[in-house]
Amino acid sequence: MNTRHLIIPALIALITLSSGTSAVEDGGSYARLARSIEAFGSVFREVTSTYVDTLAPEDLVEVGIDAMLKSLDPYSTYMRGDESEDIDVLTGGSYVGFGFTVGVRDSLLTILEVRADGPAYAAGVRVGDHLVAVDGDRTDTLAPSELRPFSRGLPGSTATLRFTRPGMRDTIVRSIPRASLPLELVGHSQLLPGGIAYVRLVRFGRGSGNAVRDAITSMAQNQKLKGVVLDLRDNPGGLLDAAVDVAEVFVPRGSVIVTTRGRGTRETREYVSQDDPLEPAYPLAVLINERSASASEIVAGAIQDLDRGVILGTQSFGKGLVQTVVPLPNEASLKLTTSRYFTPSGRSIQKVNYGKRASDASTERYLTRNGRPVDGRHGITPDSIVTDSVLPSALAYLDAEYAFGRFASRYTARMDSLPSSFAVTPAVVDTFVKSVASLPPAKRSPVLAQLADVRRKAVSAGWSGAALQGLDYAERSIERELEKTIRQHQRAVTAQLDREIRARFGAPKAREERALAADPVVRVARELLGSSSYHAILGSQVPSDH
Repeated sequence: MNTRHLIIPALIALITLSSGTSAVEDGGSYARLARSIEAFGSVFREVTSTYVDTLAPEDLVEVGIDAMLKSLDPYSTYMRGDESEDIDVLTGGSYVGFGFTVGVRDSLLTILEVRADGPAYAAGVRVGDHLVAVDGDRTDTLAPSELRPFSRGLPGSTATLRFTRPGMRDTIVRSIPRASLPLELVGHSQLLPGGIAYVRLVRFGRGSGNAVRDAITSMAQNQKLKGVVLDLRDNPGGLLDAAVDVAEVFVPRGSVIVTTRGRGTRETREYVSQDDPLEPAYPLAVLINERSASASEIVAGAIQDLDRGVILGTQSFGKGLVQTVVPLPNEASLKLTTSRYFTPSGRSIQKVNYGKRASDASTERYLTRNGRPVDGRHGITPDSIVTDSVLPSALAYLDAEYAFGRFASRYTARMDSLPSSFAVTPAVVDTFVKSVASLPPAKRSPVLAQLADVRRKAVSAGWSGAALQGLDYAERSIERELEKTIRQHQRAVTAQLDREIRARFGAPKAREERALAADPVVRVARELLGSSSYHAILGSQVPSDH
């Protein structure tokens, strides 16, 4: 039976074809399996036939399946019906939908991105809008994955969508056709000053390798490149084969990129580069963070172990397990962990100590091709740690609580378009400061949230007025400190507000370019690629004629 191997972080499935399933090793295993099935069947029969309440057998079986798989690891799951849609999208390279991405903000289903080539953009849908209903069915409190049944359909079929927009009292109603849209692989590419090609890969799907290759080739037509920055930050993964294809753009032909090892020796497979790299001597920097997972870690691990480039950012997610997807009756599928993957140096980057079945020790050391020591068992550790936040912690908290995005939606709610001369002035920052002051304590600062909780407990306990006044003084002091922090970092606040406001009017390329100009990790990458420190990090065997 043919099965499909996946590496799946959280919500994104990764696939490659393999053959066969592991055989049961001996007759004793068959006997234990038979006894276990008999025991389960006996309990199931008794529960469904004699339990005091009438039960649905199919629901009871699914509960048992979910509990069994939950005891294994976070990635083995039972997928019902259309839950494998992410897999189909990655392998098919396109999807049918409205052309927007959703997430939860302020506990509501919120538009996070709108594709410029999609029908939602043409209908005037904006980033920050809350999706309230589709064809009369309420959607505002749904999880993002629960929207899929509403967005699927035949290309050209129309749905009536209802939105609310912060800052507007009336709801917005739009009839939007569904469209077949190509899966976005490269989110942004740009030739940076100094001849540095920048490519941000957002997912590993069919064609990712060619997309990266084409983006770099296009930039190389206008100027001789001095280096490449491959941005894998926030990339949760994709197809295993796509990870190999992306690595092939950079590593020499014949290089081992990744190895998967299963339960038996027959389940071991090496993935070796079968193609010539685009340019083996381009200085290369790969950017990762704590949300770079699985396929992203395969590429980063191969680049690091083969000393093909430097890794910058923060430690990656640490997901090194491989799943096999097996079709089951009733249009269901079983996604089961069947092997682990290993980087060229032989290290596993799996850091989750799932069910105490795997060691999470971080003391194992391996060597790159040039003899540099690298760690295993805890994700990919960058060669240089660089945080990608441009905001101090107090303002990063405001950003995480959607303060910038909420303000941008309200500020632009009644604008039909953004004036060409628009700029975030000190007056706009003043308005933002006032909007922050009006937020609930938990939305402004974790310390204010804790003080508010202490106040509630103090009032309940009958504290004196003097004690409550002390809490009032502490709250006012923190509020003043928060405003002071905003003022001290007005340049970063201005840039953040500028990006959020412009996001409400599309123009993703302009937004990306502005963000890159202020990105500290990209700045470090550019400086490193043009310096002697690049070769010093990797060792003397790195090609230098570029």
